[in-house]
Amino acid sequence: MTTIQIPAPLPYPDRPDGDPAAAETLAGTLLHGSAVTTEFADVAALLSDPGYMWRGAASEAYTAHSARFAKKYEPMGESLKRVARGVDVFAAELRELQSEHTTLVGQVTAYDRDRVALIADVDAGTEADVPALQDRARRLSTQRTGIADDITDFQKRTTDNEQYLTRLFTGADTEAEAQAPGGGVDDMATLAILTMPLFKDPKAMANWWNGLSEAEQNAVIAAYPEKIGSADGLPASARDRANRLLLESDLAELHQKEADGTLTDQEKQRLKNAEATQKALKYSDDYVVPGTNDHPGGQLWLYDPDAFNGDGRVAIALGDLDTADDVSVSVPGIQTQMDGVAGNMKDTAHLYESARHSGDGSSVATMFWLGYDTPAGDLLEWGEVPSEDRATDGGARLADAVDGLRASRPDNPAHMTAIGHSYGSTTTSYAATNHDLAVDDIALIGSPGTGPADHASDFSVGADHVYDGRNSRDLVAALGEQGWLRKSQLLGLGLGVDPSSEDFGAHRFEAESVNRADHIRNIDDHTRYYDRDSESLYNLGRIVDGHGDDVVGADQSYDPWWGPPQDPEIDRTPTTDVPGRSDTGFGNEP
Repeated sequence: MTTIQIPAPLPYPDRPDGDPAAAETLAGTLLHGSAVTTEFADVAALLSDPGYMWRGAASEAYTAHSARFAKKYEPMGESLKRVARGVDVFAAELRELQSEHTTLVGQVTAYDRDRVALIADVDAGTEADVPALQDRARRLSTQRTGIADDITDFQKRTTDNEQYLTRLFTGADTEAEAQAPGGGVDDMATLAILTMPLFKDPKAMANWWNGLSEAEQNAVIAAYPEKIGSADGLPASARDRANRLLLESDLAELHQKEADGTLTDQEKQRLKNAEATQKALKYSDDYVVPGTNDHPGGQLWLYDPDAFNGDGRVAIALGDLDTADDVSVSVPGIQTQMDGVAGNMKDTAHLYESARHSGDGSSVATMFWLGYDTPAGDLLEWGEVPSEDRATDGGARLADAVDGLRASRPDNPAHMTAIGHSYGSTTTSYAATNHDLAVDDIALIGSPGTGPADHASDFSVGADHVYDGRNSRDLVAALGEQGWLRKSQLLGLGLGVDPSSEDFGAHRFEAESVNRADHIRNIDDHTRYYDRDSESLYNLGRIVDGHGDDVVGADQSYDPWWGPPQDPEIDRTPTTDVPGRSDTGFGNEP
């Protein structure tokens, strides 16, 4: 008689104890306490210098007393902040574990159902049924092994998370520990950070991160978010969690100081940057593509509110930068600063919509990247704007950022597009010409010139993968140089070759707006490249989706010997009749 081995039943895993929402509330309370303590220390430090009007023994005693308070409470505030961040990380992991528990319970239930059905069929079967029953038993046994391994991993992660929380609190539960430089830092995080690469190498950083256990990764994010949030080569999910911790800390501390009237001018700008980032991130987190159930979610990839004397650096994405098939990086131009980032996220969302709706079904992530110091002057002022210095520096930074994105997902490379708008197109040109920008396609829109590149073939992607969109009424795009006028250097207002021109040799696509001015070059038409239902947005979506060969082409501009540069698009009637129109599936602005 043939024996059929029925695999054993599986135990149901215990649900992790705790309430993530309550833990997050506790983290917020601790952050508030940290903000109050830090503010007290700051005030004490200021009061430790009574000024030249007060001298003598009383002054010296007062100064010494205030200095002691500052020295005592400043590290206590930092310790409280570290503990608060750790509780936040614990809460996020707990929420993920509880969600995973629900999935595991469903898998065990399904396994039990299949096992009971197999036993019943074995009891009722005949010898002829044996081969099929044996095959079912083998498959069920394999299924059991996989679920059992998942349960073991789940239980370990649950234990690690609980032990982490215990260490977090016991590491700063005495006055001495709270005043220590490392108060609230888990030993696991301290040991892990010691092995972090010292030099900027995205691949080495990725290898370091992947060599850490999940518990070590969580501990490092909580203890050193300022290092993790800007580390090129790390997964976007890790950077996002770290940068959100930094943002939450800033908002708690700065709002407390604002309420008490103790904000410095520098802190006022930092608060503007933090609040703008919070607004932009909320927009991204809550965003649902109109007419669909697509909820891509947001990621805070870069958060540096003090950079460039308060102008700040920030990058926010719609979609998952770690897994998306198609990733775009949009580089802005003049007068774009961190405190205005909320307004840029709508353009990022429109690009996401276009790539998804007019695409081939691949997943998409679109990122707004303000990682360099943009010129802040007016367009035609002599000073910041005509100079290419910031584009030179920005190009290097952009190339580093893309290298970081590439290194963070070596086994699952994305199709990647860089889109440079206005001065950002010059910045992108520097990255592609001087720093081997590691994208697949490049699109320049509203460009005042391509900096060091004389021809599209100078770009790292090759001429076949360079695209340009130019509204014929765009005043900024008219500054690019071409033909005999460029060679004679009569004006010199531009920042290089006009990428829409025959001289440059890029693929020009239609980018006219139905709202364009009548034969008048203006700034309004410089801002319409991401408008819904526009020619430009449709074509950008096709490029982001990896189908640049499908763009609706436009004739290149040229510079005849007998007159000024000519744009063949100037007399063409623009249209909104493009695939992906809002009345075919997208609705109104969210």
